[in-house]
Amino acid sequence: MVEGRIKDFLKGLGFDAVGIASLLGFPPSPARERLLRWIEEGRFAGMGWMARTLDVRLSPDRLLPGAASAVIVALTYGRRRVNPRLKISRYATRRDYHRVFKKLLRRFVRWAEGEFGGRYFIFSDSAPVLERELATLAGLGWIGKNSMLISPHLGPNVLLGGVLTDLVLVPDDPFPYDWCGSCDRCVRACPTGAILPDRTVDANRCISYWTIEYRGDTFPEGVDTYGWIFGCDVCTDVCPWTSKTPERANPHLRAKEDRFVNLSPEDFLTMDEDTFRERFAGTPLMRAGLRGIRRNVNHLRGRAP
Repeated sequence: MVEGRIKDFLKGLGFDAVGIASLLGFPPSPARERLLRWIEEGRFAGMGWMARTLDVRLSPDRLLPGAASAVIVALTYGRRRVNPRLKISRYATRRDYHRVFKKLLRRFVRWAEGEFGGRYFIFSDSAPVLERELATLAGLGWIGKNSMLISPHLGPNVLLGGVLTDLVLVPDDPFPYDWCGSCDRCVRACPTGAILPDRTVDANRCISYWTIEYRGDTFPEGVDTYGWIFGCDVCTDVCPWTSKTPERANPHLRAKEDRFVNLSPEDFLTMDEDTFRERFAGTPLMRAGLRGIRRNVNHLRGRAP
């Protein structure tokens, strides 16, 4: 079967999970309504592109005309914290997953074009695609109360990517369960109350938004990042399903971990731009840049930048 060969090839490339979703009727009504409400209520904070690309998110064939299927892949970034003294999200102390996904998926596309023909569009949190919704349809897990995909085998510490294709593939069964049940640890643990009842996150309150995406030189009055200088892991730290996450990251993501060992927040205040780039090129920290990281460190130290 074509689908089996596709999965075998992708698992051979080193992906931790692979699933196939149909784009017929995508996204399902609940997901569409949830996204529309999130946009209408202005929950995207300063990320205006979320609203500007709404039509594309709701219609994948805008990215690939004739798109019929999505092949979704996942990599775990593990639960190991490289430097417990440094409040940087675990995924950010690994290799930049955008690059990893694109490199591996390009290899897949070259192989698939030769084997099956068709057209393909690669994404890895780099295009307006509803990856988590597609992952649930592809059977990889469910969307938890913290809005993240939770894999029954890998927990919530996973990164998603994939390809759209005009090949009509037999899809996997959507994941049928909500195994959060009555647990609300993530909701109660979020220090800013950013996790909403409909399994979305209000970016206006989210520590990850303020420490990564916000571009101002100082934070508005009242913003508290609770010591985090890039991202936030509180909701995954308390999630019972994190026990399913492997200790180590997928081998494709491990190469940059040593850059963070024996590092203190104050080190970002003394290093210059060249040193920062040399040390952290190829990691997610480049998203905020040295300027953003310094702002975050100064904020937690109560100093002006």
